[in-house]
Amino acid sequence: MDPMKKTLRILGWLVAALLTLIVVAALGLYFVLRASLPPLDGDLKLAGLKGPVTLTRDARGIVGIEAMDDLDAVRALGYVHAQERFFEMDMARRSAAGELSEILGSATLGMDKDKRRHRMRARLTDLWAKAAPAEKSLVGTYAEGVNAGLQSLGTRPWQYQVLRTTPQPWREIDTLLVGAEMTFMLQGRGIDDRLAEIGLRNMAGDALFAWLKPGGGEWDAALDGSAVANAPLPTARDLDTRAQPEKKTDTAARGIADVETAPGSNNWAAGRAATADGRAILADDMHLGIGVPAIWLRTQITVTAPDGAKRRLAGVTLPGVQSLVVGSNGDVAWGFTNSYGQWFDVVAHPREPAPTGLVKVTETIQVKGAQAVDIEVREAPWGPVLASDKAHDYSVWWTLYREGSINTVSHDLRLARDVDEAVAIAQRSGIPHQNFVVADRAGNIAWTIMGRIPAKGDAPRPTSRGRAVTPDQLPDGWLAPAKYPLIMNPSNGRLWTANSRQTGGAHGALIGDGGFDLGARAMQIRDRMTEKPVLNEKDLYGIQLDAESRFMKRWVTLALRVSGAQSDDKSKALARELAKWNGRADTDQVGYRIARQFRAVVMERLWEAWVAAARRGAPAAATEVQSAARAIKLSHDGRFEYPVWQAISAQAPHLLPLPYKTWDAFLAAQLIDTHDELVKLAGSLEKATWGERNRARFKHPFSRAMPFLGRWLDMPATPQAGDNHLPRVAAPGFGASQRMVVAPGREEEGIFTMPGGQSGHPLSPYFGAGNQEFHEGAAAPLLAGPPQHTLRLAP
Repeated sequence: MDPMKKTLRILGWLVAALLTLIVVAALGLYFVLRASLPPLDGDLKLAGLKGPVTLTRDARGIVGIEAMDDLDAVRALGYVHAQERFFEMDMARRSAAGELSEILGSATLGMDKDKRRHRMRARLTDLWAKAAPAEKSLVGTYAEGVNAGLQSLGTRPWQYQVLRTTPQPWREIDTLLVGAEMTFMLQGRGIDDRLAEIGLRNMAGDALFAWLKPGGGEWDAALDGSAVANAPLPTARDLDTRAQPEKKTDTAARGIADVETAPGSNNWAAGRAATADGRAILADDMHLGIGVPAIWLRTQITVTAPDGAKRRLAGVTLPGVQSLVVGSNGDVAWGFTNSYGQWFDVVAHPREPAPTGLVKVTETIQVKGAQAVDIEVREAPWGPVLASDKAHDYSVWWTLYREGSINTVSHDLRLARDVDEAVAIAQRSGIPHQNFVVADRAGNIAWTIMGRIPAKGDAPRPTSRGRAVTPDQLPDGWLAPAKYPLIMNPSNGRLWTANSRQTGGAHGALIGDGGFDLGARAMQIRDRMTEKPVLNEKDLYGIQLDAESRFMKRWVTLALRVSGAQSDDKSKALARELAKWNGRADTDQVGYRIARQFRAVVMERLWEAWVAAARRGAPAAATEVQSAARAIKLSHDGRFEYPVWQAISAQAPHLLPLPYKTWDAFLAAQLIDTHDELVKLAGSLEKATWGERNRARFKHPFSRAMPFLGRWLDMPATPQAGDNHLPRVAAPGFGASQRMVVAPGREEEGIFTMPGGQSGHPLSPYFGAGNQEFHEGAAAPLLAGPPQHTLRLAP
């Protein structure tokens, strides 16, 4: 045989063998992954059940649970959560406890060190030992269901096979840790900001601090109609930028348009006075970081109530927790927005001598593939030390550390028959503090705070932004529910919340200020609700999809005036696009993106200039609580809008950054920087649409570490309308985690959509289910459709 032919034949065999090996390996991987899919049909035994339970899935993957007993339904819910989302549950408990590195390695060590300072596993273990027997039975039943669901899989969940590790059983304390992780997500930033604000107040003084960090202003839409006046404009004696050395920072190049924090969640309700037939309608969309799969699991539970009647619950559950989070029980519907109250205090105490009771605790963090890491936690009797300067330690008192801050009372909402009962449950519930808006089938609506409110004796404890407290000022108990803020059945039949200041006066002081949003979003929701005398479900859903930006109009007007006065080509191009703006944050809009970037650059540069001017002459110790870099980030507070607009309107020369001689020159320069940044990012100004920047990036955790997996694990990068400071909140990895509109008793007319999908398994028919209709704004039904799969569980 010709040597060349022989060589080619051998190469052909080798290639064929290699391809065969690849195919076999791919098939092997496929079958291994497929083995970890949950069983969806058939008959199985579930130990601990008192009676039969039916589990169904419809075309969207909505889980249906039908049981004769509440604890059986809870056990079945744990079973389903483990089937569909055990890995995500594991990540939540580990994140709260500072234990991610045990299975993810050193990449998460920094996160674990930060969380481990709070020692949540140890704290919650101690607190859980004091829990009532009924609570332990409820959570224990759920945990048993979780472990049974995990064991029902043909093999360990696919994520653990990729990580080459084994999932650990679910324990009762882990459910509390999931609740703690939600508290970190919703309140943790407020603690970080409070530490920075203490440094800012020490440096700038009380008057200047009040101006730089206002508590409210003209964009507020408080439920009680209260208003907060602007602080006086600083005089040149208070703040003067002109004495600084000339410095021009290249802020636009740092992506300023992405820096402002976007607090999330909207909810509102129309009562009998605002609907044609006297029904009450609730709308709720909770804004969170969005990934794959969704944070929630759409669930419908039918269970026999103590009175013998069947009760249907429809809404979402949080994998890791045993109860419906938001939804309707047929008589009552409820929803949340984060309250952003001050549910923590920072205590300043001398480093030497240390306060009585301060101890040092060594925490050991296990790290996969590396040696364990020990960290030292210094802890006062009320909480850990989180920051220090030369003379002081700053420790934190937080409701999360206190007995009763996490409990199972919210589970009783499944049985609430009217607004009064639901409010009473909310005010005793131990969850991260929420604006609780509730409606009932009789047409009643109400707002209150859900979560335990700390108190000092029989009164609210004092709260103040930017100030540390002394140990004797700390709360020593919980406020009585009778003293909670409550608004029920307002005369116009409308309630709304959107993370901004809700009340003033005594109730406002009771809630405190843990980082409210600007209020423009709440104002637009309020105004949209009052534009029509009579509202229905479609009207409320339309508000959820409202991408008009009433807030940005004045910035467009300003940018048009400034750019129109210039003669250069860049300014003319900006003016042309701004003039074409349709007033909305739509995907095809260039003008909106220009105005948004312009505002962000102006705000950041004014913050830098004003903080630098305030820092001059301040004692060194006054700036040591947090670094200058951290202080700069305080401009992410949306309420910085107030002093910025006040200064621009006043054209105050002593507040103008150098080297500019006039405010118009400063603003024109920021517009040119905006132009150059957008052209750099998009290739040309005409291509710099809002949709080009605001594409959905709903990613799976694995694709963040291994981007090549994104093709199979991530949701499509869909351009999104919407933004912060308007009802339709949408950012690349943040936004509405669900949209729900429902009238109690009329759930068949309810609307519900959710991004990210139901299942965490890429081979599941429900992986990504519902994501596309969420982006399309489809009015999908709240209730489950006909079952596609039925699994029967028996004792």
